[in-house]
Amino acid sequence: MKKSETEAIVSLIFLLSSALTSAVLTGYENRDITDDNQFGCSWQGGTSPALICSCRVDAEEMTITKKSISLYDTAAIEISACKKVRFTSESVADMRTLRNINLKNIESLYFEEHSLTWYGYRASNLYDEPFDLSIPSLKITIENSNITQISGYTFEGRINSIYFDGVIIENADPFAFNALEQTQDITWRNVEVKNAREQTFKKFYTENLELNNVRTNIVPSRYIHNITVYKTFKITNCVFDTVRPGAFIVNNPRTFEVTDTKINHLDGEAFKVKTKGDVVFRNNVFDVINDGAFRAILLHEDVPLRKATIAFDSNVFAKLTRDSLGINAEFRPKFSNLYINETCDCKSIDHNIKEAEFYSEIKCRLDGEFVTVEEYKSNMCSIMQSYSNVIIIVVVVLTLCFIIGVVLAVYYRRVYLSKKYGSEKNSKKGNMSLIVPDGRTYRETELHVIVERADLLTTDL
Repeated sequence: MKKSETEAIVSLIFLLSSALTSAVLTGYENRDITDDNQFGCSWQGGTSPALICSCRVDAEEMTITKKSISLYDTAAIEISACKKVRFTSESVADMRTLRNINLKNIESLYFEEHSLTWYGYRASNLYDEPFDLSIPSLKITIENSNITQISGYTFEGRINSIYFDGVIIENADPFAFNALEQTQDITWRNVEVKNAREQTFKKFYTENLELNNVRTNIVPSRYIHNITVYKTFKITNCVFDTVRPGAFIVNNPRTFEVTDTKINHLDGEAFKVKTKGDVVFRNNVFDVINDGAFRAILLHEDVPLRKATIAFDSNVFAKLTRDSLGINAEFRPKFSNLYINETCDCKSIDHNIKEAEFYSEIKCRLDGEFVTVEEYKSNMCSIMQSYSNVIIIVVVVLTLCFIIGVVLAVYYRRVYLSKKYGSEKNSKKGNMSLIVPDGRTYRETELHVIVERADLLTTDL
């Protein structure tokens, strides 16, 4: 074989390998994703054509780009059992017929900015588009997966529902959920957020927002920021170590509920919710509550004053003060079964909360059971025990007053009077000298001391 022919063959092999490598790395920009067997992708026909992918065990990272999937006839995308899946910027933006994205059992999901932005056939109306089920929108479901990264503006546009279940979120940037339209439900269930960032949810409208069994260490200020919820905002069965001031800033829900949730540290004004209906805190556990934690819950100006209720029912507290459960005067308060996780004690039973409105509903532990403070006080505590601190203070004050009185009396007698009339030592000797004759010479001598009083001289004649 000639040298020139050998060089030509080597060059051809190099070009082919380069082209193949380029196609793989760029996410199949020039070919259908079903061409690669490692991802197990196939087309399912019918009235709603769908791309269904189930990766092989040895599959590498699947990268979805703008041209990886057919643009005009795909109604659904289902990807499952893959090690790594990456959605690049605007990967589904031009898929006008797309209605569902289902991602399941994926070890590592990575979303670049605008990767799930979708508006369909109509342009954006900049947040003022009324909710209308007739307008096409996208539904996104992620289940039993680990999300490595949710970049800013990942979820954007006309997205009807966002459903997470059994998901671990390692990092979500600010504005990850932003500028959503036609949104009906946002639901997180069994979700662990390892790094919660401020403004993860920013300025959009939704009918319902639910956090169910969501766990995170710190919920920062403005985590959910300026979200309008038209129906229900629920936090259920969640575990938060610390909730910072203004962590949840939500407007207009008809119902706001926090139930079966554990919060170790609740800062002041943690919930900034302006509601159009009742507020319920039920079956929660609060370890530390800063004063004013619930005062930023407000009643919408369209609702008559004191028509809505804030109810605290069957909550457990590590400690309560008079201002722990302070609420806005616009609401009608309702307190029932407030459990303090402390042993009943006569000395501290009235500490700082006796005059609080919820005092009659406070219960403490007695022999493994909860009893009302008033019941325990009436049955177990005498008046002396109940007011022992007051009695001790009064006794100490009276003792000090007595000691001060004695000191002043002694001072008055020893110093002031002695200076005016002479000392007691000198007064015993008398103020005049008398010569007493010897009794043997003058037996009948009598001694008379006559004290005469003299009035002040005046100029009156």
